[in-house]
Amino acid sequence: MRTRKHWMMGGMALVTLAAASMSWSVGAQYANAQGETGNVIFIHPDGTGVNHWNAGRIYWNGPDAISEWDRLPEMAVYRGHMADQLTGTSNGGATTHAFGYKVEGRGSYGKDGEGDTAREILSLGGYPGSILRQAANAGHPVGVVNDGDAAEPGTGAFLAEVGNRNESEEIVRQILDGRPGFEGEPDPVVVLGGGESFFLPTGTPRCGATITPTCAVHIDPVSGDGPSREDGRNLIEEAIADGWVVLRTRGEFDAFRARVAAEPNYVPKVLGLFAADDIFNDEPEEELRRLGLIDPGMSNDPKRTNLVLWGDKPGTLGYNPPRADEMTAVALTLLERRSAQAQKPFMLVTEVESTDNFGNNNNAIGTLTAVEDANGVIGAARAFQARVPRTLLLTAADSDAGGLQVISPPPVDDYGRVTTVNLNPTGDDAEQVDAPLDGITGRSTPPFQSEPDALGQELPFAVAWIGTPDVSGGIVSRAQGLNAGQLRTRFSQRFDNTDVYRMMHLTLFGQLPPTGVGERAPDRPTTQLQYKSFVPHTRNAQ
Repeated sequence: MRTRKHWMMGGMALVTLAAASMSWSVGAQYANAQGETGNVIFIHPDGTGVNHWNAGRIYWNGPDAISEWDRLPEMAVYRGHMADQLTGTSNGGATTHAFGYKVEGRGSYGKDGEGDTAREILSLGGYPGSILRQAANAGHPVGVVNDGDAAEPGTGAFLAEVGNRNESEEIVRQILDGRPGFEGEPDPVVVLGGGESFFLPTGTPRCGATITPTCAVHIDPVSGDGPSREDGRNLIEEAIADGWVVLRTRGEFDAFRARVAAEPNYVPKVLGLFAADDIFNDEPEEELRRLGLIDPGMSNDPKRTNLVLWGDKPGTLGYNPPRADEMTAVALTLLERRSAQAQKPFMLVTEVESTDNFGNNNNAIGTLTAVEDANGVIGAARAFQARVPRTLLLTAADSDAGGLQVISPPPVDDYGRVTTVNLNPTGDDAEQVDAPLDGITGRSTPPFQSEPDALGQELPFAVAWIGTPDVSGGIVSRAQGLNAGQLRTRFSQRFDNTDVYRMMHLTLFGQLPPTGVGERAPDRPTTQLQYKSFVPHTRNAQ
């Protein structure tokens, strides 16, 4: 058994909870509390600018329709630059959200900087760790959901601290064991996503008819890679021994979800590993076809391609994995139950990473499908917040993946296939650059068709890309519920990436820390920290 250290904060009364009504007292966490406390649901549809949301609405709902994202009542323009660059990165943006300070964009993952020189830092609230670790160590139930893998920074940087975002095996170890120097921290209640290969030692055999902790369910359908741990540890066995329920297939997830629905007092810790790496297959459409990632059962669906965008081929254990909205709904049920037991509000971070990765690979149908999944996550969270009003639902994206744009009517050839648009015209035909457009299954395929507009018209369009990188783009944060109005009032002129932390801190702990804009994160003291003498900021919040 691991030794557990509970990092307590002096002078902090328990937040009282009436389990039946989920109603917390006003700001009981701090003597100088500024607001009421409640649950926090932070949704990070990575890489989504307004352009992505518009394209998704056009395709799935219609240009005059209302999507779940549209229904979030409060909004502010999001500023996402890093300490050293104008475009946000997944790892740097996540670290900023989790700690409240701008960090270096290139390498930061729960620290400021990269490699051996990366600094261990305090959060904006003065805690030696992220807001999610602070919450867990103060007794709040916490969880993460990702349709990528468990080591994806959008959720992983809230739980792990490393010098390089590619240290996936170490990241997942910290998620289960705790951070270095903080081993035995309270576990999350929920960790759902992909990344099975990072939990199993190299050479682990493939599962046959029977799934056991000592075999691998998944092999990556794109790379062919399997278990990758070099330290010999089997973290799935260790997790089960530590009380986790481990799920790895659609069948196991559905059975677990049914049990949760049938047994109101069933509140286990749950670890979901539904792919070897990311749950989605973030490759261009043409590459997916070359790899034979085709689902014949989808061939007659006019909206969803028959490309296998999520999971493995039909007939495998990795086929049809749980989607982000399904995982989020289960996570909310478990966290609500654990919150009633703990008599404290919970915090959930859900990342739809597929919106970013498909955009970075210029896969238009993958991106549009991922945006629809993100709308599903928002819908699940909105339904929860409507039932439990003392909940903040906050969204943000740290960058704009691929710079997606809709072109309508699209240029097409004599066969009705989308063609190209020119870039950077010079007047010299020899230097003419023609950029291929994406249709329903990639280049040189028929255009997308919108759902009907208010006049009943289904209009064709193609997708253009500025390239594969993340760009700054037009990012809008939206919110609903407790403290959501802050976007319209306090943050109407500037909503910085550091303010994501401040909004969550206000809602979870009842205190709005002063802005960290213009400041670098303080170095964490090297001596062992016993946070019984924690004193919050006393400067005026801006």
